[in-house]
Amino acid sequence: MKKVLMMSMCSALLLAGCNKTSQQDQVVSKEQKPTKQEATQKQENSCTQIMTAMQKINQNSKIEDLNQINEKLKTCVPSLKNEEQLKLMNASTAMYQRFLKQDDNEKTAKAFEAFGYAILEKEPLDAKKTMKTKKKLFDQLSARDQYLIQHEGQAYIELLYQGEGMFTYRRQPNYLVDVFAKALPADQKEFLTRMAKDNKEIFYDDGALAISWKELTERALFWEKFIQKYPKSYFISDAKLLFNEYRYFIFFGLDNTPVSDEFAPNTWIDKDALQQIQFLSTQKQSSLAKPAQEFLKFIATPVEERNKQFNLDLMDENGQEKSNYQLVHEQLEQLLKLESPWNTQSYRDCHMDAVCIDTN
Repeated sequence: MKKVLMMSMCSALLLAGCNKTSQQDQVVSKEQKPTKQEATQKQENSCTQIMTAMQKINQNSKIEDLNQINEKLKTCVPSLKNEEQLKLMNASTAMYQRFLKQDDNEKTAKAFEAFGYAILEKEPLDAKKTMKTKKKLFDQLSARDQYLIQHEGQAYIELLYQGEGMFTYRRQPNYLVDVFAKALPADQKEFLTRMAKDNKEIFYDDGALAISWKELTERALFWEKFIQKYPKSYFISDAKLLFNEYRYFIFFGLDNTPVSDEFAPNTWIDKDALQQIQFLSTQKQSSLAKPAQEFLKFIATPVEERNKQFNLDLMDENGQEKSNYQLVHEQLEQLLKLESPWNTQSYRDCHMDAVCIDTN
């Protein structure tokens, strides 16, 4: 009987010991497992560190530095509030501007220009092939230019031909789509995606449109709808800027691709441009319909009759007589209530990246 009792007591003690150990393990497990709040805090700290790392990037940084930051951004951005996402997005634009900044002197600037002309000698344009075939020219470039050309295509870096024999470095427009867009609200995602698509290729070249009149019209209609769809978008001011710019070019064109020279009866007018304006005049749901209709009436009105309708100064600010070209543009601008996008002291470039960038 004593033996049975002792065995029972031992069993009880062992069981109590096991329960105690199990409870202690549970406590330790709870202590070791981070809470959701702690995990969020850790992620926020990681994102804060990314901002610090981004601000350290400059024209002496390496391609590996960009790659590391971009990989961390892809992980970090989805966990943040939109306000913080936008801060990082803007910081990334400034980061690339610093990374791609050229501090050329007169000698290296001329060398870069000469290397650019060498690239243009053979289609398709390929800086890396030119680097090998024109080694002497390549060796005359600044050390930074050599480095950037050697790493073109990596970390979203591109050497872009802008026309008129000019090249520049830029961040590829699809960067913001790949790194940020998926985690952003619908309006911001749509803005970046469209901008990346439109700016994959250049918009103008040598003072001329590099896209068709039909594409120009489609872009204007897209931004008009975007403005209506997202009136409170973070990008609303840039969407309006794009709409106004495309609208102006529809009716006036650019210096080397004008819609017309005289905008008068029995004079030359670009057939494709006219076709798009005629199309717009029938789009009753668009705000572009009315100016298109007024434009068609304007070009059908004799010059003498038009001159009586508009009260314009015949002399410019320097006291020189205005040309017919100047007068007809002023008449048409007054009629359509449009202003040239070039008439500004601080031009905002919306054709280089997936966001607009101040150039001053």
